[in-house]
Amino acid sequence: LNMYTRSCEMEGMACKPISVTKKEGGGITEASLSITGDEVYSKMKFESGVHRVQRVPTTETAGRIHTSTATVSLMPEPEESEVELDEKDIDFKYMRAGGKGGQNVNKVETKVHAVHIPTGIQVVCKQERSRLANKNIAIRILGAKLMQREMQAKNAQYSNLRR
Repeated sequence: LNMYTRSCEMEGMACKPISVTKKEGGGITEASLSITGDEVYSKMKFESGVHRVQRVPTTETAGRIHTSTATVSLMPEPEESEVELDEKDIDFKYMRAGGKGGQNVNKVETKVHAVHIPTGIQVVCKQERSRLANKNIAIRILGAKLMQREMQAKNAQYSNLRR
């Protein structure tokens, strides 16, 4: 995560975490970033795939290197005209976000769980303190996932034509 945020800073792109899931013992299980700037997709498109990550844990006394993997997937965010997304097709559920944040997290239902009914795609968003902001982010992520699904279908159709 730090590698990508620093890389974005060096390239002059803005990087904002959308969601980060951390492990209890340290480390990150899953993270989603929103990267904005000039020609972001053309700069980042070769980053998608599985990467080998090597590290020396602080608990390692012999200095052995632990190897793990990180999977990176890129989803270009669609313009409003590119993907038709009707809010009637989305089922929204609201719940308390939980975790750090004081009373607001435990009292106010700001976490948004959105399900696109026709496709079954699910998105959970809880990083903002406002329900409306989380709902808008969830809609943007759903749009990106739908666009990715359409692109994969077109690519599969095109590759079948070539055979």
